[in-house]
Amino acid sequence: MKTQARHALLVLAVLATTSAQTSSAGIIFSTDFEDVADWTAPRGDGTLGFPNTWSKKATGPKYGPPKKNDGSWMHPSSWFRSAPTQISTSQGPMATIGAGQGRNGTRGMTYNVEVGFTFPAGVGWTGGSPLTMHLGDAGYHEMYVAMWLKYDSAWTWLHNPLFSSAGVPQPEGSQNVAGAQQKLVFISRLNEVLTASSAADNHSNGPLHPSWLPHWFNFLTSKPYFAYYANRSHQSNGILVSYVDKNDLWTKKPEYYPDYDRDNGPYKWPDNGVTDGVDGFIHSDGQWHHYEYHVKMNSAPGVADGVQEAWLDGRKKFSKTDMPFVLTGGSVSRGFNYVELFDNAYVLSHLYTDNVVYPIYIDDVVISTSYVGPGLPPDAPAAPVNLRLSRP
Repeated sequence: MKTQARHALLVLAVLATTSAQTSSAGIIFSTDFEDVADWTAPRGDGTLGFPNTWSKKATGPKYGPPKKNDGSWMHPSSWFRSAPTQISTSQGPMATIGAGQGRNGTRGMTYNVEVGFTFPAGVGWTGGSPLTMHLGDAGYHEMYVAMWLKYDSAWTWLHNPLFSSAGVPQPEGSQNVAGAQQKLVFISRLNEVLTASSAADNHSNGPLHPSWLPHWFNFLTSKPYFAYYANRSHQSNGILVSYVDKNDLWTKKPEYYPDYDRDNGPYKWPDNGVTDGVDGFIHSDGQWHHYEYHVKMNSAPGVADGVQEAWLDGRKKFSKTDMPFVLTGGSVSRGFNYVELFDNAYVLSHLYTDNVVYPIYIDDVVISTSYVGPGLPPDAPAAPVNLRLSRP
């Protein structure tokens, strides 16, 4: 009886902790897709992006972002961005929402990533994002973005043998090996009131800065590692940092990585565990994993106390607490107000003529002002009904 009581109390404690994590968080946006209608984002023709797919487009978007079953927008100021197909024969839409795409067979979103080397030039990038949200002009000085993801178990990131960007096989150690990448989330600040004329999809030299775009790269002979993409507008004045794809980004800007790893070469996720060639963070194992990202604006212009952090399945994998997001002369009055789920991907395991598409499944998206956490694992048993506790 004592053992049974302890087990029951443990179950209640876990449930109480999980409930507290959810209820106490300052939720900015959340969806489990259960009240979201079936939706399809087609491959683009160069026009499927802001403002043409914006929920607030004056004439109404022909192809808009997701809606709820009651006809309202899933997020009131949202859009998607879709590039033309970049494999030789399109294999279907860029993204969908529907039954069976979420955890445990529930409703969810699928982002279909096209795969292909750059033969001919310009072919091979999967461009787009299934969901971008503008969170209001004032924004938030601190923000957490969390979601459950499942990479299909068929995912393979790099071709074997390794190729150059022109498709020429390369020996091990060559400096001409093409690099694969996956952009995970784009968190930024739109520095103007959002209107139909805003350059809201311009991640390079527009009004979006400062920004954080965590993603992994495979550069040259280094393994994939966490990279702060240095040519994204990290500075509050919008000035871009030059970027050369023959140098890894840790070497270019080591100050964007935790101090404890600066003497050990390109930063890699702590507790590295190689899964299908990906070092420690992206798990293409056909299982659901919880990803969470944290940004905090520096307290004053020029003060290096901004925060970047990331968790995988509740374990902190990256922490940087001295980021100068806003430089001297800038302003911290407006917080982060722009979140884009994913961005371009560059997966190099097949020729573009192979017409390969890999899905990423997405569920339980939460944007909050406090840590969200994974809660119970996706296959945890349901809470017991009519539970009775015995005295020890």
